[in-house]
Amino acid sequence: MGLDLTLLPLRGPQQMGDTSVLCHDRLSFDRDYEIFGQLTDVGEGNKPTIKANSIPPQMWVETYEDEGIKRRRDDKYGTELTFVYAERLKKLKVSDDASAKNKAIKAFVEALPNDTPILLLWR
Repeated sequence: MGLDLTLLPLRGPQQMGDTSVLCHDRLSFDRDYEIFGQLTDVGEGNKPTIKANSIPPQMWVETYEDEGIKRRRDDKYGTELTFVYAERLKKLKVSDDASAKNKAIKAFVEALPNDTPILLLWR
C-alpha cells in the first residue's frame, strides 16, 4: 500500500469560514515521495518543509465519489484534513524528472492567487 495525495483547491479564502465546503476541483498527484516528503513524514527520515494547518473545527469537506457526495473531516488514515495556502504550496519543489502530470499540477498551483486555500487529501 502506498501513499497518494489529492489537492482540493477552494474557490477563495472566504470558504475557510464555511461549515460545509463542496470541493469541485481535484488534482491527484502521481505517486512521488520526493514531492510528498515536503508536505508530510513519509517514513524516510525526512522533515517536511511546507507546514500544513488543520482545517477549522467547524468545517466539513465534501467531495464527489463514485457512490455520491462524501462528507469528511479526516482522511482514510483517520488523520484530520489539513490545508495550505497557495503561497506556501508554490514553494513545492518538483524535479525535472517528475511526471508531466505532477509538473502540470505545480503549474496550476503557481497560477492560483496566493490566498487560495488548498486542502490536502492523503489516500
